[in-house]
Amino acid sequence: MPDTMFFSLLLNIGLLVLIATLLTKIPIVRSMLLYDKNSVGCTVTLSAIFGLVSIISTYTGVREQGAIVNTRVIGVLAAGLLGGPWVGMGAALIGGLHRYFFDIGGFTALSCALSTLMEGLAGCIFSRRFKMGKIRGTGIFLITAIVEMGQMAIILLISRPFQAAMQLVRVIAFPMIIMNALGMIVFLGTFNMVFMEEDSQFAEKMRLALGIVEKSLPHLRKGLYSKADVEAAAEIIYRSTSCAAILITDTQKILAMKSDAGLCALKGDSILAPILASLHDRKPTIFDHAEKEDPFYPILKNHMIVAAPMIEMDHLIGSLTMVVKKHWHSSQSDLSFASELARLFSTQLELSYLEYQKKLRRKAEFKALQSQVNPHFLYNALNTISYVSRENTDRARELLRSLSTYYRQTLENDQYMLNLHTELYHISSYLDLEKARFEEKLCVEIDVEEDLNCMVPAFILQPLVENAIRYGADQIGNRLVSIHAHTGSGWVEIAVSDHGTGFPQEVLTRLYAGERYGGVGLENVHKRLMSIYGQDKGLHIQSSENGSKVFFLIPEAISESRYIDELAVTTWQKNNGMEEPS
Repeated sequence: MPDTMFFSLLLNIGLLVLIATLLTKIPIVRSMLLYDKNSVGCTVTLSAIFGLVSIISTYTGVREQGAIVNTRVIGVLAAGLLGGPWVGMGAALIGGLHRYFFDIGGFTALSCALSTLMEGLAGCIFSRRFKMGKIRGTGIFLITAIVEMGQMAIILLISRPFQAAMQLVRVIAFPMIIMNALGMIVFLGTFNMVFMEEDSQFAEKMRLALGIVEKSLPHLRKGLYSKADVEAAAEIIYRSTSCAAILITDTQKILAMKSDAGLCALKGDSILAPILASLHDRKPTIFDHAEKEDPFYPILKNHMIVAAPMIEMDHLIGSLTMVVKKHWHSSQSDLSFASELARLFSTQLELSYLEYQKKLRRKAEFKALQSQVNPHFLYNALNTISYVSRENTDRARELLRSLSTYYRQTLENDQYMLNLHTELYHISSYLDLEKARFEEKLCVEIDVEEDLNCMVPAFILQPLVENAIRYGADQIGNRLVSIHAHTGSGWVEIAVSDHGTGFPQEVLTRLYAGERYGGVGLENVHKRLMSIYGQDKGLHIQSSENGSKVFFLIPEAISESRYIDELAVTTWQKNNGMEEPS
């Protein structure tokens, strides 16, 4: 007889494992168990489900000496551990009442009903520790074994006659304690195994999606505007997956397509139009069935189409469409994969767009600062010419022509960065005007390494030279200005020096504090340098009674790349039909 009990209990455990597997396939049950939802509806639903499991265990039990040898404890105890106190007590109440009325007036009806409530209470007590992962296989075995011993004790306390109860316990105690304890481990392990498998599949899909995005990253930086880059991204997805075809579209047409032979029909309007139309609700869509007269039928006979929208800045910009071969199992994973990959692509396109806007803003800020310098220079140049015109009108006319030539070069040159030697050429034109004003009292020295070929922000030196000439006179009125440019330790130091009386301390304090002090030139140069190279890369000023040195440092490694970076912005604008900020 014990062998029969063991076999019966083993069959019951197998049935419960099957039930557990089916429960994990029900989305609402899986969601409630995974995310620990505590609403009244969820509590009632789970209580009913686990209560039904305990009822099934009662029906499939084996009668023995007026009692029913069963696995009811598994459903009730699992309800408390997995669902929490309310679910555990709800399932225990359902299972206990059913057990009482199933064999009302029976030898063990009351004691088994009460023990079912006790088992549910035990699940409630240990629920929190179980969900925190503090109770593993051994703990589950011991808890189940202890509550089953409690059931035997209740039978001895309540069931009468006592001798019959004692005889029953001797027969059923060992099989029920051991098999139900092992069955509980297997039952809960089934839930855990299915959830772990689901997590593993999701992690693998995400790993694949992230790998594809990483490989596609260089091609996504230009958005969907570069045909070659979009085709390269489609090729990466096609080679990385088992898809029969990959299409990347905008809202009107196919931008890139990679496919197996025989799927050229995807390019037809009869196929593309419904795919694009499905994007307007901004949800991924599966096309998996079509009638014979439908244009989709030749493709959907052996394949299915998964279309996921790509959204940038809350605007629909296109789709990532995958064509996969049909399988006997669910296509939900393909839908999720396409959706997540499209979302990752959308995020990267948004970041690319934001980076582009950041560059445009920096360029606009630079032009705003530069526009303040040029009028300042014009004002001083006209003052110089006005002084000369009082004594030599012919010379004044020559200077006006020089000024017009200088401004023509300035206005025609809209480059963000200039070669240092080009910048010095502009300075020489400016110095012609200043030398006309100060004549032999102005001396300018230029000391630049011959092989130095770095890029500097356009018109960055002229305000410094102008300031040195204006305020750099010594005690007898002579102005000696030096322009130096030298490399060292990965930096290019560019300096303008004079032999004047130095800067007032208030000017330096206000300049470094970002406050207006009445000047324009130095302040704008300082801000421009910081906007390009960083907050610690503005002007550095060494000042004393015997003169001043104003200098700044440009990292050699990025001076050229900064220039190329801005050229890339301009090129992207032209390719995409975008205009620069004015």
